[in-house]
Amino acid sequence: MRSLRILDRIVEAVAVAIFAASCLFILLNVLNRYLVLGLMRDLAKDWEGMRPVYFALRDLLGSIVVTADEVPGFLLVWIAFLGAYLAMRREGHIAFDLLAEALPRRPRRLLACVNAGLIAGFLAMLLWQSVRMIRVSGSTEIETAEIAQGWFMLILPLAAVLLLVAVAARLRAALSDAPGEQPQEEG
Repeated sequence: MRSLRILDRIVEAVAVAIFAASCLFILLNVLNRYLVLGLMRDLAKDWEGMRPVYFALRDLLGSIVVTADEVPGFLLVWIAFLGAYLAMRREGHIAFDLLAEALPRRPRRLLACVNAGLIAGFLAMLLWQSVRMIRVSGSTEIETAEIAQGWFMLILPLAAVLLLVAVAARLRAALSDAPGEQPQEEG
């Protein structure tokens, strides 16, 4: 389906953007720690002309990198859940399908329905509980910045919905005995 391929592209783009933001936070933290607070501080001690540059960079980066340890960890959760959706869409998760492939058509379809039902049940519970969790503690701010935890928790219900869509597409492909609605690999 074309709409699923578009959704896959959007999820890929969001995952890449989040990964880039996480890398940028880490890079700024490393620059601040080793160049500004290390090398430039030592230079500013020895050379008075360097002190204004050191203080300016320390103040500029210091306010940004306070969150550089905490935010990338939260963003990693986003990357993992978006990757889980993409892996499910591409049949990239570990599968023990030797028995299922050996079954005749009807039992194989029944097994696919049971499998999809169990996964969908888990994802429905994840959706419900994650919405409850966000409503209870989503407004609490993270320790290093005035950012509500709910923004980081939002991936849980979002991933549950995305994974439910992937399960439905996989079940549809299994019931039609077609190869599935898999995104085309670009080489």
